[in-house]
Amino acid sequence: MGDLRLKTKGLNNAGFRKLQQTLMAAVPRQDRHQGRLPPKVMDEISAKCLLNHALIDWENLEDENGQPIPYSKDQARAFLTDPAYRPFFDACVYAATVVGEEQAAADEADEGNSQTA
Repeated sequence: MGDLRLKTKGLNNAGFRKLQQTLMAAVPRQDRHQGRLPPKVMDEISAKCLLNHALIDWENLEDENGQPIPYSKDQARAFLTDPAYRPFFDACVYAATVVGEEQAAADEADEGNSQTA
């Protein structure tokens, strides 16, 4: 993905978690395998959650002619749902995971600093 930079919120943000839970709960029991959602369904849910509650912007994303591709929700949806762009999907998941972990660590540190003896 070269010099791609992604601006995301963490996967653990409230909007992401709420949409994820709602979409997972909406999957009929007969479409689950031993209670688990098939990977394709989980990818569809993850793409919707990333689109609506994690991915904010990108930089250095270019088309095949080297022209910048400006961020738009429609373009993000196309990339997140097209199997040919799986590395982009994976990069978004990774970036949002890192942001979420950093936010959780910062929250934990803040909590530790605010406790009184």
